[in-house]
Amino acid sequence: TGDWVLRMGTETDSRIIRKMGGGEFSHIGMIVAVKPEVLIIHATTGEPRQTPSDGVLITPLSHFVANDRAEKYAIIRPQFLNDSEKQTIANNLTKKIGEPFVLTEKNKQHLYCTTLISDEIRVIKNDFAPQWQFMDTPIFKGEYLFPKAFVDYPNTQMIYETP
Repeated sequence: TGDWVLRMGTETDSRIIRKMGGGEFSHIGMIVAVKPEVLIIHATTGEPRQTPSDGVLITPLSHFVANDRAEKYAIIRPQFLNDSEKQTIANNLTKKIGEPFVLTEKNKQHLYCTTLISDEIRVIKNDFAPQWQFMDTPIFKGEYLFPKAFVDYPNTQMIYETP
């Protein structure tokens, strides 16, 4: 519980996110349960074969990283959080299930995959400060948080990455 699971999605929007964010991954979730199966909480615009299919969802790890959903994936352990803090964050995140996906800049009300996790970590660790990126495109203007900020965050450990 508390580890981050990142994937490089198979859809066009995933490739756009990866290119804009400059990293290897386009989506992130957090493990909120490990028994009876590993479950990931994440915010998304669409998760086929799942009802509901968008917003904040709980998805089995096997579905989150399935070949039709992920070209590759990784698991990162945030070592700056202790087990109790990770469990508190996981519990708080599950209260957000069903909330709508909102992709907008930092200074507006937002809720997308990275901000779902980041905002909840900041409740426990107010010094948590992943690097936001400024975008100035016809569609996106302002600061956005990409999965790369989690990959690059200090005091974390990559515990698994697909070849």
